[in-house]
Amino acid sequence: MGWKVKNKKLDIDPKQLKLQQEEINDLPKKETFEKLHDHKPVTRRDFLQTGLIGFSASMTLPTLATLLAPSALRAQTAQCAVAGVSDLSAFVSIKGSGGMAVSANALPLDRGNQMISSYSKMGMGTSPAISYEFANNVPFYTASGVLAGIRANASALTLANSVFVGNWYRSQDDNSMNKQDITGAVIAAGLSGSKLKNLGRSNTETGVNNSYSYVRPPAPLVVGRYEDVVGSLGVSGALASLSETQKGNLFRNIQNLTTSQAAAIQNLTGGELLARLLNCANQDNTNLIANAASLNIDPLSSAPLSTVWNINNNTNKGSQDFVFATMVFNALNGNASTVNLEIGGCDYHNGTRTSGDAKDLEIGTAIGRVLQSASVMGKKVFIVFTTDGSVTSPDSADPGGVWSSDRGTAGGAYMIAYDPAGAHATMGTQLGAYTSGQGADDTFLTGGNVELAAAAMFVNYLSFNNKMALVEQVLPRVFSTTDVDLVRKIA
Repeated sequence: MGWKVKNKKLDIDPKQLKLQQEEINDLPKKETFEKLHDHKPVTRRDFLQTGLIGFSASMTLPTLATLLAPSALRAQTAQCAVAGVSDLSAFVSIKGSGGMAVSANALPLDRGNQMISSYSKMGMGTSPAISYEFANNVPFYTASGVLAGIRANASALTLANSVFVGNWYRSQDDNSMNKQDITGAVIAAGLSGSKLKNLGRSNTETGVNNSYSYVRPPAPLVVGRYEDVVGSLGVSGALASLSETQKGNLFRNIQNLTTSQAAAIQNLTGGELLARLLNCANQDNTNLIANAASLNIDPLSSAPLSTVWNINNNTNKGSQDFVFATMVFNALNGNASTVNLEIGGCDYHNGTRTSGDAKDLEIGTAIGRVLQSASVMGKKVFIVFTTDGSVTSPDSADPGGVWSSDRGTAGGAYMIAYDPAGAHATMGTQLGAYTSGQGADDTFLTGGNVELAAAAMFVNYLSFNNKMALVEQVLPRVFSTTDVDLVRKIA
């Protein structure tokens, strides 16, 4: 470049220096604020053109991003919700927190699909009275609270279009570390909510007191009241005080950013986060902010569903019925991808039968209402019910024994699939089996492994949706082809 070293001293060649100066003079001049404008900047566009906004934005964008981001999006690292295009059915998980008498409601059979020799440790005596329900004729204990709750809330036609499969496996009693949650796998398979990822009831990584099986789900939106869902779809912080019109104007202004302006923002401190938020400010999201009525998240907007859940304008929006109705409604209409409901108090071995029967009825009621909600909305739904272990009664040949202690060896879960077009075929009424010792057969593939048993329910969800090709994609090397054939029970 014209620099010469002579006698270890640095000299400058005058001719080269002159050429360099001429080259510099020919470079485009950076336009100053005075050159660009003969008036003071008054609009956002003025500041963008002058470059001044770059300086202020580098200091304020993280705060602005925090103000703009809805709480649910912040939990997802401001990941935009996109319109759901999945053809997968709605997925609703119900967790019975604690170990309820899961195998004293739907009756487990042996490997030959025959009654085991006795149910005396499960409060049903040696030969329990049996009632059959669902399209695949599942045997239930006639005095089952779960069955009573289902029948009281789901119509005969709904149940005729539903199939039920008991999934029998051993699990830890009263332990939130049971790896039973498959919402992560369901979302990975492509179930996408148009506005929300997944909804839960507890502040855990799954939204309930379960650990996830193989695939970690997105952080859930914890729903304690209906307003939590409303708030997650609006702006928060200092901007929450803006009127609907002001919020709409704000997002429309953001929407009008040019491509080059959006690219410039991404290079600023905190720009990546804000750029993702700006990308969310499409016409649909702008309309949502400006018109809250268009959200379609209120279960009261569906009179048939409101009737199913027995809610109205006077119902406490923090009640379990209203919250469950809200979550289920948004799953069925495609707003939310997955839903995790939770019912507490299922560790009911208190030396009576009363509290346990009441809790079983509550669980059956929730299952029946979810099924009937799908029916009145004309939607397919796949329901999974899980709990932590189980309970036992004193060994007695007479039915009606009290619940006296935990007994995780008698554990299991339920899978229920509803299709308004008609019930799907099943390969029996159970996955796994019970032994003559009145416990889950842990020699079966999934009988002694909670995580595998949960993954098997995911296989059945995919089968229900005719998406079996996704098994290996979502759960690589978990099941062999032979294993898949073994655990697939719902066509």
